[in-house]
Amino acid sequence: MVAYPLSASARARKELEALKLALAEKDEAALRLLSDRYAHRQGPKALQLLIRKLASTEEMATFWQVQLLPKEITKVETSHTKFIQQEVIQEEAIQEEVAEEIIFAEEIFGEEIIEKEIIEKETIEAELTQQPLLETKAKSEVARRLRGWLPSWDGPLRQAS
Repeated sequence: MVAYPLSASARARKELEALKLALAEKDEAALRLLSDRYAHRQGPKALQLLIRKLASTEEMATFWQVQLLPKEITKVETSHTKFIQQEVIQEEAIQEEVAEEIIFAEEIFGEEIIEKEIIEKETIEAELTQQPLLETKAKSEVARRLRGWLPSWDGPLRQAS
């Protein structure tokens, strides 16, 4: 069975009944939703007139207007700076541990072995920075395989004048 659309006057009557019911039950969410919809369709001045008309007491009018005020947005406790501070603290702790291990190793093995390890570490880091990232390799592989399937596009077509 097909539902027929309501006429404008029937829809307006239905919305007014819903607003009266929401106001009588003090349903905050419904009152806010229906008021926003009414203000969108009829305008904010028409909504103010409707509040004066439907609210029987000053208390109900105040309650209705309070529901239309914007709600405060709660702050999220964890912020980006808090995470950065934790990362800095962790990095400092790691650096302290590494410094302690180096001092301990110097005492036990001597400076020659430690210098060799530092040189090896630097060469490994240099090799890692020279290698392209795996993600870049994967993207280029996907692009290469799709090249034959996708049409080429050099930008928007230019109209001949």
